[in-house]
Amino acid sequence: KKGAEDDEARIDMLDLRVGQITKVGKHPNADALYLEEIDVGEDAPRQVISGLVKFVPIEEMQNRKVVVVCNLKPAKMRDVMSYGMVLCASSEAKDRVVPVAPPEGSAP
Repeated sequence: KKGAEDDEARIDMLDLRVGQITKVGKHPNADALYLEEIDVGEDAPRQVISGLVKFVPIEEMQNRKVVVVCNLKPAKMRDVMSYGMVLCASSEAKDRVVPVAPPEGSAP
């Protein structure tokens, strides 16, 4: 019988990977979302949608190294699938949001 602790989410369950954004553009159906292709060391880049348009200029997203949460359930966002999430940090007032930078020298 499974105990309640088996259902608890733990930090060690997260699949966090260093990724490099290889392509970024505006989401075709949402002005506040980016549609990114991120190399996380797999055979093909992952398609990820992030709500960072009002926080990070597109030029700063292109080729940026980021931390990607890779074991989330795929989600359809405005008719486009997303297969991960860019890990970010925000100010206490939530008026500044930035992608978490991986350690210097890390690679997908």
